Amino acid sequence: MKLAKYQEGLNALCFVDLLSLKNLSLCAKLNKSKNYNISCLEDKNLKASFYKCEIASVSFVLALLCKMSLESEFNELDEGYLSAESCFGEEEALEILEFLKEAKCIIFDENLYQHKDFENIKYFLERLCHKFDLLLICSNENEENLQIQNSFGELLELDNFDGTIIMQAPLGDKNLHCSSSFALIAKVKEGDKITLKINNQEFTTMIKIDHELKGTVALFDYEGTDFAFSKAQVKVIK
Repeated sequence: MKLAKYQEGLNALCFVDLLSLKNLSLCAKLNKSKNYNISCLEDKNLKASFYKCEIASVSFVLALLCKMSLESEFNELDEGYLSAESCFGEEEALEILEFLKEAKCIIFDENLYQHKDFENIKYFLERLCHKFDLLLICSNENEENLQIQNSFGELLELDNFDGTIIMQAPLGDKNLHCSSSFALIAKVKEGDKITLKINNQEFTTMIKIDHELKGTVALFDYEGTDFAFSKAQVKVIK
């Protein structure tokens, strides 16, 4: 399937995480259309109606949308299970499917290339695009050919993202930007110097409380090729 480049004015269903930090030009172009975004994080700078889901649950959200719009092909899937695991309601799914009748494209986050169930994600995206005659666009706007499997496989279980979670983000500084909720869980406060362990990397950084951030995901600018959301260990340097 050939990915397209976004054209200003096209109504879009988005699966993007803080697009305004990653691709400001695409975010600006979306200002002239009607858009919906499904993510674990609300982007106040993206013009879109926001629908919240669990971290890294896009595979289940897409499976739910496919089950509810393409019943015969996906009849083995259980709506209640998909909805409960992703924390994305069936009523919300119906609203999204109604919106797809007037949408022109689906935009997915480039980070999903690193999602462990990307093969199924690609398949679900292709089926929805075919059903509603939509263009498929990656948030980096690369126009490449996306290889799609012939059928969907067994869905991989969602990972547990309880605790202190970091999202890799291009912030332009080396502070750990977090919400008050994250600070409470991590037992840190504004200005604390900390060590931060993410996967196999360790960093020394400072806590910056961002009152615009909600939930328990903090943002940190670091080099990495893994999925952008990771569990982290936080320790205050005395």
